[in-house]
Amino acid sequence: MINLKVDKRDAVGGLSAKKAIADKQVPGIVYGGGKDPQPIMVQNNELIKIVSKESVFNSLVELEIGADKETVVIKEIQKHPSKNLFTHIDLQRVAEGSKVNVVVPIVLMNQEKCFGVKIEGGVINHVLQEVAVLADPINIPESIEVDMENIKSKEKVRLSSLPANESYDFPSTLKNQDPVLVSVLTARGGALDFEDEDAEEETEDSSDGSTTDNEASGENSSDSAEKKSE
Repeated sequence: MINLKVDKRDAVGGLSAKKAIADKQVPGIVYGGGKDPQPIMVQNNELIKIVSKESVFNSLVELEIGADKETVVIKEIQKHPSKNLFTHIDLQRVAEGSKVNVVVPIVLMNQEKCFGVKIEGGVINHVLQEVAVLADPINIPESIEVDMENIKSKEKVRLSSLPANESYDFPSTLKNQDPVLVSVLTARGGALDFEDEDAEEETEDSSDGSTTDNEASGENSSDSAEKKSE
């Protein structure tokens, strides 16, 4: 578990946030768990230390706010576009007995043995780099693995193709969309053939034009609504 010390933040708003960033402090918010949102402040250097860890976004964090401690997960970290400074952090409380919604990377295994590449001369197209999962806090997966060994040319691996796992599930909106995680493209006249995938994407878009950005990422929109009280 990652440890992070923060301070309560009394002043909120654009001016106070800008001053904090200038002082190399990062404003943030802790929300969820049936409690009121709590504005916080964390030292930029402390945040740099934990962000350097690869699994920071799918790890539990023990948050120290003065004498109080809470278990949270990091939902979002915003970074300055040109400086080595963070500008905001969102933390979600982990309620006892509840599942957490976190985003984990998709890792392609056995790429060098992929049938569609090694035998058929295709090229792997890693469509979705990460995916949202619902998991018990103690069973958050570090990644979702996709075995590429037997994937053939023009074949697509969708979310529904993954084997069932008792320790985690996927959000219902994401399961309904059943996105393509990875495919193997063929070459026509020396160029990669995207025609089949483009046609399929157009069909899916036209059949479900009302899909929101939150739904596409598998996130629960209620989280963002709860944070607005900051």
